[in-house]
Amino acid sequence: MIKKILNHKTIAITSLVSLVLVIGGFFWLLFALRALGIGPFILNFNDIQGITRTGGIGDVVTMGILAVLIVLINFFLAMELADRDRVLGKMVAGITLAGAILLFIAFVAILNAN
Repeated sequence: MIKKILNHKTIAITSLVSLVLVIGGFFWLLFALRALGIGPFILNFNDIQGITRTGGIGDVVTMGILAVLIVLINFFLAMELADRDRVLGKMVAGITLAGAILLFIAFVAILNAN
């Protein structure tokens, strides 16, 4: 497995950055919300409808765990696809990175809304 990772450095680095963004944003949000208290937190807000979803720490933990699992699954998927077609593996890794960036922004937006 290590040899496979070394053969596909671009995918490995992209996936590592995605994982760092997801885990970093998740723990930042988790520790900041725990400092605020236990009450319901604003998880979704828009200018037209206002607050559309509230939740607790459990919802935040579920989002974080699901995000980490998605990044890990996409890493292994990208590695397997890279063996068959170099473009598809890099495309999966790039889309995962874009999703991780958007999720990090969502974590920061939840933090700012609370």
